[in-house]
Amino acid sequence: MYGETSGMLRDALGELLRRHRIQQRIGGAGIHTVPVTTTVAERRVIGQQVARYRQAVLVWCHQAMQAANPRIGLDVSTGRTRGPAEELRYRLERTLRDSDVDLPTLDELVTPQKFDLVESWREAARACALGEHDFAYGVGYGRLSEAQCMTVIKDAADVARALVSLDRRYANIPGWRFFPEPGRLGRAAATCATWAGYGEPDYTVDRRGWRPAPALIGGQGLPGITGVLQAQHSLLLHLGHFPTAQNLRLVLDSQRNISREAARRLAPIDPVLAERWHQRGETYGRLVREARDLGGVFGIGGAAAGQGAVAATRMAKLDDAELSDALQVRRLQRVSAGIDERVCNLVEYGAAHRLYFHRVNLPRLDLDAGELVHTSRQKFAPITSAVQGELLAIVRSDLRPTPIQRKPPKGAARSRLDFEAALHHRPPARGASPDVPSI
Repeated sequence: MYGETSGMLRDALGELLRRHRIQQRIGGAGIHTVPVTTTVAERRVIGQQVARYRQAVLVWCHQAMQAANPRIGLDVSTGRTRGPAEELRYRLERTLRDSDVDLPTLDELVTPQKFDLVESWREAARACALGEHDFAYGVGYGRLSEAQCMTVIKDAADVARALVSLDRRYANIPGWRFFPEPGRLGRAAATCATWAGYGEPDYTVDRRGWRPAPALIGGQGLPGITGVLQAQHSLLLHLGHFPTAQNLRLVLDSQRNISREAARRLAPIDPVLAERWHQRGETYGRLVREARDLGGVFGIGGAAAGQGAVAATRMAKLDDAELSDALQVRRLQRVSAGIDERVCNLVEYGAAHRLYFHRVNLPRLDLDAGELVHTSRQKFAPITSAVQGELLAIVRSDLRPTPIQRKPPKGAARSRLDFEAALHHRPPARGASPDVPSI
Protein backbone atom coordinates (compact mmCIF):
# COMPACT_ATOMS: atom_id res chain seq x y z
CA MET A 1 0.00 0.00 0.00
CA TYR A 2 0.98 3.61 -0.40
CA GLY A 3 1.32 4.11 3.34
CA GLU A 4 3.77 1.22 3.69
CA THR A 5 6.02 2.14 0.76
CA SER A 6 6.04 5.88 1.45
CA GLY A 7 6.65 5.18 5.15
CA MET A 8 9.65 2.99 4.29
CA LEU A 9 10.96 5.78 2.07
CA ARG A 10 10.56 8.44 4.76
CA ASP A 11 12.23 6.23 7.37
CA ALA A 12 15.25 5.59 5.14
CA LEU A 13 15.63 9.22 4.10
CA GLY A 14 15.08 10.41 7.66
CA GLU A 15 17.95 8.20 8.78
CA LEU A 16 20.14 9.62 6.03
CA LEU A 17 19.27 13.20 6.96
CA ARG A 18 20.46 12.58 10.51
CA ARG A 19 23.84 11.29 9.35
CA HIS A 20 26.79 13.61 8.85
CA ARG A 21 30.53 13.04 8.23
CA ILE A 22 29.71 11.22 4.99
CA GLN A 23 33.31 10.42 4.05
CA GLN A 24 33.88 8.68 7.34
CA ARG A 25 30.73 6.57 6.95
CA ILE A 26 31.97 5.07 3.68
CA GLY A 27 35.47 4.31 4.94
CA GLY A 28 37.12 7.61 4.14
CA ALA A 29 39.10 10.05 6.22
CA GLY A 30 37.34 11.45 9.25
CA ILE A 31 38.43 11.81 12.82
CA HIS A 32 41.87 10.51 13.74
CA THR A 33 40.50 7.67 15.90
CA VAL A 34 38.78 5.98 12.92
CA PRO A 35 41.14 4.48 10.33
CA VAL A 36 40.64 4.81 6.59
CA THR A 37 39.34 1.54 5.11
CA THR A 38 38.53 2.47 1.49
CA THR A 39 40.52 4.02 -1.32
CA VAL A 40 39.52 7.02 -3.40
CA ALA A 41 38.55 4.74 -6.29
CA GLU A 42 36.37 2.61 -4.02
CA ARG A 43 34.64 5.70 -2.63
CA ARG A 44 34.04 6.86 -6.19
CA VAL A 45 32.30 3.54 -6.96
CA ILE A 46 30.22 3.88 -3.78
CA GLY A 47 29.22 7.40 -4.80
CA GLN A 48 28.10 6.17 -8.20
CA GLN A 49 25.99 3.48 -6.58
CA VAL A 50 24.41 5.99 -4.18
CA ALA A 51 23.62 8.21 -7.16
CA ARG A 52 21.76 5.35 -8.82
CA TYR A 53 19.75 4.76 -5.67
CA ARG A 54 19.03 8.48 -5.51
CA GLN A 55 17.83 8.39 -9.11
CA ALA A 56 15.18 5.82 -8.17
CA VAL A 57 13.89 8.13 -5.44
CA LEU A 58 13.81 11.04 -7.88
CA VAL A 59 11.76 8.97 -10.33
CA TRP A 60 9.31 8.15 -7.53
CA CYS A 61 8.88 11.85 -6.77
CA HIS A 62 8.07 12.55 -10.41
CA GLN A 63 5.60 9.67 -10.59
CA ALA A 64 3.86 10.86 -7.42
CA MET A 65 3.52 14.39 -8.75
CA GLN A 66 2.27 13.13 -12.09
CA ALA A 67 -0.30 10.88 -10.41
CA ALA A 68 -1.65 13.57 -8.08
CA ASN A 69 -1.51 16.49 -10.55
CA PRO A 70 -1.56 15.17 -14.14
CA ARG A 71 -1.48 18.50 -15.96
CA ILE A 72 -0.16 18.20 -19.50
CA GLY A 73 1.72 20.69 -21.61
CA LEU A 74 4.27 21.80 -19.04
CA ASP A 75 6.95 22.29 -21.71
CA VAL A 76 5.04 25.17 -23.33
CA SER A 77 4.16 26.79 -20.01
CA THR A 78 6.12 29.49 -18.24
CA GLY A 79 7.03 30.14 -14.63
CA ARG A 80 4.21 32.66 -14.36
CA THR A 81 1.53 30.25 -15.54
CA ARG A 82 2.69 27.27 -13.50
CA GLY A 83 1.41 26.77 -9.99
CA PRO A 84 3.53 25.32 -7.15
CA ALA A 85 2.69 21.71 -8.04
CA GLU A 86 3.25 22.26 -11.77
CA GLU A 87 6.54 24.04 -11.10
CA LEU A 88 7.88 21.18 -8.98
CA ARG A 89 6.82 18.61 -11.55
CA TYR A 90 8.48 20.68 -14.27
CA ARG A 91 11.72 20.90 -12.29
CA LEU A 92 11.66 17.16 -11.63
CA GLU A 93 11.24 16.48 -15.34
CA ARG A 94 14.10 18.82 -16.18
CA THR A 95 16.33 17.17 -13.60
CA LEU A 96 15.57 13.68 -14.90
CA ARG A 97 16.06 14.75 -18.49
CA ASP A 98 19.41 16.42 -17.83
CA SER A 99 20.72 13.66 -15.58
CA ASP A 100 22.93 10.92 -17.04
CA VAL A 101 22.64 8.60 -14.01
CA ASP A 102 21.11 5.17 -14.56
CA LEU A 103 18.60 3.46 -12.31
CA PRO A 104 19.85 0.73 -9.95
CA THR A 105 19.78 -2.84 -11.18
CA LEU A 106 17.70 -5.55 -9.57
CA ASP A 107 20.80 -7.02 -7.92
CA GLU A 108 21.59 -3.66 -6.34
CA LEU A 109 18.06 -3.43 -4.96
CA VAL A 110 18.03 -6.86 -3.31
CA THR A 111 21.66 -7.21 -2.20
CA PRO A 112 22.43 -5.83 1.30
CA GLN A 113 25.25 -3.31 1.36
CA LYS A 114 28.33 -3.25 3.57
CA PHE A 115 28.06 0.32 4.81
CA ASP A 116 24.99 1.46 6.76
CA LEU A 117 24.83 4.67 4.74
CA VAL A 118 24.59 2.81 1.43
CA GLU A 119 22.17 0.32 2.98
CA SER A 120 19.80 3.16 3.89
CA TRP A 121 19.93 4.37 0.30
CA ARG A 122 19.17 0.85 -0.88
CA GLU A 123 16.13 0.71 1.42
CA ALA A 124 14.91 4.02 0.02
CA ALA A 125 15.33 2.87 -3.59
CA ARG A 126 13.69 -0.45 -2.80
CA ALA A 127 10.68 1.32 -1.29
CA CYS A 128 10.39 3.45 -4.44
CA ALA A 129 10.56 0.39 -6.69
CA LEU A 130 7.72 -1.19 -4.72
CA GLY A 131 5.78 2.07 -4.58
CA GLU A 132 5.63 2.44 -8.35
CA HIS A 133 2.76 -0.07 -8.39
CA ASP A 134 0.64 2.07 -6.06
CA PHE A 135 0.05 4.78 -8.66
CA ALA A 136 -1.65 2.29 -10.98
CA TYR A 137 -3.84 0.80 -8.22
CA GLY A 138 -5.86 3.64 -6.77
CA VAL A 139 -3.31 6.35 -5.95
CA GLY A 140 -4.02 8.69 -8.83
CA TYR A 141 -5.98 11.73 -9.90
CA GLY A 142 -9.68 10.96 -10.32
CA ARG A 143 -9.58 8.20 -7.73
CA LEU A 144 -8.50 10.39 -4.83
CA SER A 145 -10.18 13.31 -3.14
CA GLU A 146 -8.67 16.76 -3.32
CA ALA A 147 -7.26 16.43 0.20
CA GLN A 148 -5.71 13.06 -0.63
CA CYS A 149 -4.08 14.47 -3.75
CA MET A 150 -2.62 17.32 -1.70
CA THR A 151 -1.25 14.78 0.79
CA VAL A 152 0.55 12.89 -1.98
CA ILE A 153 1.93 16.17 -3.38
CA LYS A 154 3.17 17.17 0.07
CA ASP A 155 4.90 13.80 0.49
CA ALA A 156 6.64 14.08 -2.88
CA ALA A 157 7.71 17.66 -2.21
CA ASP A 158 9.23 16.75 1.16
CA VAL A 159 11.14 13.85 -0.39
CA ALA A 160 12.46 16.18 -3.11
CA ARG A 161 13.60 18.63 -0.41
CA ALA A 162 15.46 15.80 1.30
CA LEU A 163 17.22 14.83 -1.95
CA VAL A 164 18.42 18.38 -2.55
CA SER A 165 19.70 18.66 1.01
CA LEU A 166 21.58 15.36 0.75
CA ASP A 167 22.97 16.33 -2.66
CA ARG A 168 24.86 19.23 -1.08
CA ARG A 169 26.00 17.12 1.86
CA TYR A 170 27.65 14.49 -0.36
CA ALA A 171 29.83 16.99 -2.23
CA ASN A 172 33.12 15.56 -0.92
CA ILE A 173 32.55 12.08 -2.33
CA PRO A 174 35.00 11.61 -5.25
CA GLY A 175 33.22 12.02 -8.57
CA TRP A 176 29.84 12.86 -6.99
CA ARG A 177 27.09 13.57 -9.54
CA PHE A 178 25.34 16.79 -8.54
CA PHE A 179 21.78 17.65 -9.53
CA PRO A 180 21.57 20.06 -12.46
CA GLU A 181 20.12 23.32 -11.09
CA PRO A 182 19.66 22.06 -7.52
CA GLY A 183 18.74 25.54 -6.29
CA ARG A 184 15.68 25.80 -8.51
CA LEU A 185 14.61 22.28 -7.66
CA GLY A 186 14.99 22.96 -3.94
CA ARG A 187 13.01 26.23 -4.11
CA ALA A 188 10.25 24.56 -6.12
CA ALA A 189 10.06 21.68 -3.62
CA ALA A 190 9.98 24.02 -0.61
CA THR A 191 7.28 26.22 -2.17
CA CYS A 192 5.17 23.23 -3.16
CA ALA A 193 5.50 21.66 0.30
CA THR A 194 4.35 24.90 1.94
CA TRP A 195 1.44 25.30 -0.49
CA ALA A 196 0.29 21.68 -0.14
CA GLY A 197 0.51 21.88 3.66
CA TYR A 198 -1.99 24.72 4.04
CA GLY A 199 -5.07 22.50 4.16
CA GLU A 200 -6.01 19.62 6.43
CA PRO A 201 -4.20 16.45 5.29
CA ASP A 202 -6.10 13.26 4.54
CA TYR A 203 -3.98 10.32 5.55
CA THR A 204 -6.56 7.76 4.43
CA VAL A 205 -4.64 7.75 1.16
CA ASP A 206 -2.15 5.51 2.98
CA ARG A 207 -4.68 2.65 2.75
CA ARG A 208 -4.78 2.83 -1.04
CA GLY A 209 -2.42 1.30 -3.54
CA TRP A 210 -1.28 -2.11 -4.66
CA ARG A 211 -1.90 -5.18 -2.56
CA PRO A 212 -0.99 -8.78 -3.32
CA ALA A 213 -3.89 -10.68 -4.80
CA PRO A 214 -5.59 -13.04 -2.32
CA ALA A 215 -4.98 -16.72 -2.98
CA LEU A 216 -6.93 -19.85 -2.26
CA ILE A 217 -6.10 -21.76 0.91
CA GLY A 218 -5.10 -25.17 -0.33
CA GLY A 219 -4.72 -28.45 1.48
CA GLN A 220 -7.20 -30.43 3.50
CA GLY A 221 -10.14 -28.88 5.26
CA LEU A 222 -9.23 -27.14 8.50
CA PRO A 223 -11.04 -28.10 11.70
CA GLY A 224 -13.68 -26.07 13.52
CA ILE A 225 -14.53 -22.48 12.72
CA THR A 226 -11.24 -22.20 10.80
CA GLY A 227 -12.62 -24.63 8.23
CA VAL A 228 -15.72 -22.47 7.80
CA LEU A 229 -13.51 -19.43 7.26
CA GLN A 230 -11.47 -21.41 4.74
CA ALA A 231 -14.55 -22.31 2.69
CA GLN A 232 -16.03 -18.80 2.94
CA HIS A 233 -12.73 -17.31 1.79
CA SER A 234 -12.64 -19.66 -1.19
CA LEU A 235 -16.26 -18.81 -1.99
CA LEU A 236 -15.44 -15.11 -2.00
CA LEU A 237 -12.57 -15.64 -4.44
CA HIS A 238 -14.61 -17.88 -6.73
CA LEU A 239 -17.33 -15.22 -6.90
CA GLY A 240 -14.89 -13.24 -9.00
CA HIS A 241 -16.35 -15.23 -11.92
CA PHE A 242 -19.91 -14.52 -12.98
CA PRO A 243 -22.21 -17.41 -11.95
CA THR A 244 -25.23 -18.81 -13.72
CA ALA A 245 -28.64 -18.27 -12.17
CA GLN A 246 -28.71 -21.81 -10.78
CA ASN A 247 -25.31 -21.50 -9.14
CA LEU A 248 -26.28 -18.11 -7.75
CA ARG A 249 -29.29 -19.69 -6.07
CA LEU A 250 -27.04 -22.30 -4.49
CA VAL A 251 -24.74 -19.58 -3.15
CA LEU A 252 -27.70 -17.66 -1.72
CA ASP A 253 -29.04 -20.77 -0.03
CA SER A 254 -25.65 -21.57 1.52
CA GLN A 255 -25.38 -18.10 3.03
CA ARG A 256 -28.90 -18.38 4.43
CA ASN A 257 -28.02 -21.61 6.20
CA ILE A 258 -24.71 -20.26 7.51
CA SER A 259 -26.38 -17.14 8.90
CA ARG A 260 -29.10 -19.10 10.68
CA GLU A 261 -26.63 -21.52 12.22
CA ALA A 262 -24.41 -18.65 13.36
CA ALA A 263 -27.38 -16.80 14.89
CA ARG A 264 -28.50 -19.93 16.78
CA ARG A 265 -25.04 -20.53 18.27
CA LEU A 266 -24.39 -16.89 19.13
CA ALA A 267 -27.75 -16.31 20.85
CA PRO A 268 -26.56 -17.38 24.35
CA ILE A 269 -23.14 -15.73 23.89
CA ASP A 270 -23.89 -12.37 22.26
CA PRO A 271 -27.60 -11.68 21.62
CA VAL A 272 -26.92 -8.42 19.75
CA LEU A 273 -24.53 -10.06 17.33
CA ALA A 274 -26.87 -13.02 16.98
CA GLU A 275 -29.64 -10.65 15.90
CA ARG A 276 -27.43 -9.30 13.13
CA TRP A 277 -26.79 -12.80 11.84
CA HIS A 278 -30.51 -13.54 12.10
CA GLN A 279 -31.32 -10.50 9.96
CA ARG A 280 -28.73 -11.59 7.41
CA GLY A 281 -30.32 -15.03 7.30
CA GLU A 282 -33.77 -13.49 6.79
CA THR A 283 -32.44 -11.31 3.98
CA TYR A 284 -30.91 -14.28 2.20
CA GLY A 285 -34.11 -16.23 2.74
CA ARG A 286 -36.06 -13.54 0.90
CA LEU A 287 -33.45 -13.56 -1.85
CA VAL A 288 -33.76 -17.33 -2.21
CA ARG A 289 -37.53 -17.02 -2.63
CA GLU A 290 -37.17 -14.22 -5.16
CA ALA A 291 -34.49 -16.13 -7.09
CA ARG A 292 -36.73 -19.16 -7.68
CA ASP A 293 -37.94 -17.56 -10.90
CA LEU A 294 -34.49 -16.30 -11.88
CA GLY A 295 -33.06 -17.57 -15.17
CA GLY A 296 -29.76 -17.18 -16.93
CA VAL A 297 -27.33 -19.69 -18.41
CA PHE A 298 -24.39 -17.37 -19.01
CA GLY A 299 -21.44 -17.76 -16.64
CA ILE A 300 -19.97 -20.52 -14.52
CA GLY A 301 -19.94 -20.45 -10.73
CA GLY A 302 -19.80 -24.17 -10.02
CA ALA A 303 -16.76 -23.77 -7.77
CA ALA A 304 -18.46 -20.98 -5.82
CA ALA A 305 -21.58 -23.06 -5.31
CA GLY A 306 -19.47 -26.01 -4.15
CA GLN A 307 -17.54 -23.93 -1.62
CA GLY A 308 -20.80 -22.47 -0.34
CA ALA A 309 -22.15 -25.96 0.28
CA VAL A 310 -18.92 -26.93 2.04
CA ALA A 311 -19.09 -23.86 4.28
CA ALA A 312 -22.73 -24.54 5.19
CA THR A 313 -21.99 -28.17 6.00
CA ARG A 314 -19.03 -27.30 8.20
CA MET A 315 -21.05 -24.65 10.02
CA ALA A 316 -23.83 -27.15 10.73
CA LYS A 317 -21.31 -29.57 12.29
CA LEU A 318 -19.77 -27.01 14.65
CA ASP A 319 -20.18 -27.29 18.37
CA ASP A 320 -22.07 -24.54 20.15
CA ALA A 321 -18.85 -23.36 21.82
CA GLU A 322 -16.94 -22.97 18.54
CA LEU A 323 -18.16 -19.37 18.13
CA SER A 324 -16.99 -18.25 21.56
CA ASP A 325 -13.74 -16.92 20.04
CA ALA A 326 -14.51 -13.25 19.34
CA LEU A 327 -11.56 -12.87 16.96
CA GLN A 328 -12.69 -15.73 14.75
CA VAL A 329 -16.25 -14.40 14.74
CA ARG A 330 -15.02 -10.99 13.56
CA ARG A 331 -13.10 -12.69 10.77
CA LEU A 332 -16.22 -14.55 9.77
CA GLN A 333 -18.12 -11.27 9.73
CA ARG A 334 -15.53 -9.60 7.48
CA VAL A 335 -15.42 -12.38 4.92
CA SER A 336 -19.23 -12.68 4.97
CA ALA A 337 -19.56 -8.93 4.39
CA GLY A 338 -17.26 -9.33 1.39
CA ILE A 339 -19.51 -12.08 0.05
CA ASP A 340 -22.56 -9.85 0.53
CA GLU A 341 -20.97 -7.04 -1.45
CA ARG A 342 -19.85 -9.40 -4.20
CA VAL A 343 -23.35 -10.90 -4.50
CA CYS A 344 -24.85 -7.40 -4.74
CA ASN A 345 -22.44 -6.47 -7.52
CA LEU A 346 -23.15 -9.69 -9.42
CA VAL A 347 -26.91 -9.23 -9.28
CA GLU A 348 -26.61 -5.59 -10.32
CA TYR A 349 -24.29 -6.51 -13.17
CA GLY A 350 -26.49 -9.37 -14.35
CA ALA A 351 -29.56 -7.15 -14.34
CA ALA A 352 -27.90 -4.23 -16.11
CA HIS A 353 -26.40 -6.40 -18.88
CA ARG A 354 -29.46 -8.68 -19.20
CA LEU A 355 -27.63 -11.81 -18.12
CA TYR A 356 -30.28 -12.64 -15.51
CA PHE A 357 -33.98 -12.84 -16.37
CA HIS A 358 -37.20 -13.05 -14.40
CA ARG A 359 -39.71 -15.81 -15.23
CA VAL A 360 -43.30 -14.55 -15.50
CA ASN A 361 -46.59 -16.28 -16.30
CA LEU A 362 -48.58 -15.21 -19.33
CA PRO A 363 -52.42 -14.98 -19.19
CA ARG A 364 -52.95 -18.05 -21.38
CA LEU A 365 -52.29 -21.79 -21.30
CA ASP A 366 -49.39 -23.57 -22.95
CA LEU A 367 -51.16 -25.88 -25.41
CA ASP A 368 -47.94 -27.09 -27.09
CA ALA A 369 -46.32 -28.64 -23.99
CA GLY A 370 -47.33 -32.19 -24.99
CA GLU A 371 -48.81 -32.94 -21.56
CA LEU A 372 -52.27 -33.89 -20.43
CA VAL A 373 -52.43 -31.04 -17.95
CA HIS A 374 -51.91 -27.66 -19.58
CA THR A 375 -50.06 -25.13 -17.48
CA SER A 376 -49.72 -21.40 -17.88
CA ARG A 377 -47.45 -20.19 -20.61
CA GLN A 378 -44.24 -18.64 -19.27
CA LYS A 379 -41.53 -16.38 -20.57
CA PHE A 380 -38.34 -14.80 -19.26
CA ALA A 381 -38.26 -11.01 -19.06
CA PRO A 382 -35.38 -8.73 -18.03
CA ILE A 383 -35.16 -8.05 -14.32
CA THR A 384 -35.35 -4.32 -14.98
CA SER A 385 -38.59 -4.61 -16.94
CA ALA A 386 -42.02 -3.59 -15.69
CA VAL A 387 -42.68 -7.10 -14.35
CA GLN A 388 -39.60 -7.15 -12.11
CA GLY A 389 -39.78 -8.73 -8.69
CA GLU A 390 -38.24 -7.60 -5.43
CA LEU A 391 -34.82 -9.10 -6.05
CA LEU A 392 -33.10 -5.82 -6.92
CA ALA A 393 -34.90 -3.96 -4.15
CA ILE A 394 -33.73 -6.45 -1.52
CA VAL A 395 -30.16 -6.35 -2.84
CA ARG A 396 -30.03 -2.55 -2.85
CA SER A 397 -31.80 -1.82 0.43
CA ASP A 398 -31.13 -4.79 2.73
CA LEU A 399 -28.14 -6.86 1.60
CA ARG A 400 -25.58 -4.30 0.48
CA PRO A 401 -23.23 -3.58 3.40
CA THR A 402 -22.87 -0.09 4.76
CA PRO A 403 -19.80 1.59 3.24
CA ILE A 404 -16.85 1.46 5.62
CA GLN A 405 -15.54 4.82 6.75
CA ARG A 406 -11.82 4.40 6.22
CA LYS A 407 -9.56 5.71 8.95
CA PRO A 408 -5.92 6.61 8.49
CA PRO A 409 -3.52 3.92 9.71
CA LYS A 410 -1.81 4.37 13.03
CA GLY A 411 1.44 6.23 12.79
CA ALA A 412 0.63 8.00 9.50
CA ALA A 413 0.88 11.47 11.02
CA ARG A 414 3.83 10.55 13.25
CA SER A 415 5.83 9.26 10.29
CA ARG A 416 5.47 12.57 8.48
CA LEU A 417 6.21 14.63 11.58
CA ASP A 418 9.41 12.65 12.19
CA PHE A 419 10.45 13.17 8.58
CA GLU A 420 9.74 16.89 8.84
CA ALA A 421 11.96 17.01 11.93
CA ALA A 422 14.70 15.17 10.05
CA LEU A 423 14.53 17.76 7.26
CA HIS A 424 15.33 20.48 9.78
CA HIS A 425 17.93 18.43 11.68
CA ARG A 426 21.26 20.07 12.31
CA PRO A 427 24.38 18.45 13.78
CA PRO A 428 25.32 19.48 17.33
CA ALA A 429 27.90 22.18 17.73
CA ARG A 430 31.51 21.05 18.07
CA GLY A 431 32.21 20.18 21.67
CA ALA A 432 28.52 20.11 22.64
CA SER A 433 26.72 17.05 23.96
CA PRO A 434 24.93 15.02 21.24
CA ASP A 435 21.73 15.21 23.30
CA VAL A 436 21.77 19.03 23.31
CA PRO A 437 20.61 20.55 20.00
CA SER A 438 22.75 23.27 18.49
CA ILE A 439 21.44 26.83 18.25
